[in-house]
Amino acid sequence: ALTLSNNPFMLKQAGYFAERLKQDGGAKPADQIDRAFRLAFGRSPTPPEAQAALQTVRTKGLFALCHALLNTNEFAYVD
Repeated sequence: ALTLSNNPFMLKQAGYFAERLKQDGGAKPADQIDRAFRLAFGRSPTPPEAQAALQTVRTKGLFALCHALLNTNEFAYVD
């Protein structure tokens, strides 16, 4: 998990992901978050996920949210 999290490739992909969300999702963080979950997981965020994601975007930025989403089990493993 730490290798994936600290990998320069993954950090670069998180940056690309954040830029795409700014273009696709517009200026509103809520729209960017919904688009992020749809792209990463194929679904909308649950209300608790949306709230946590919004807090992350407000305090740490969109890049941090993208980095976190790319490192989730739901993104990395297919059930």
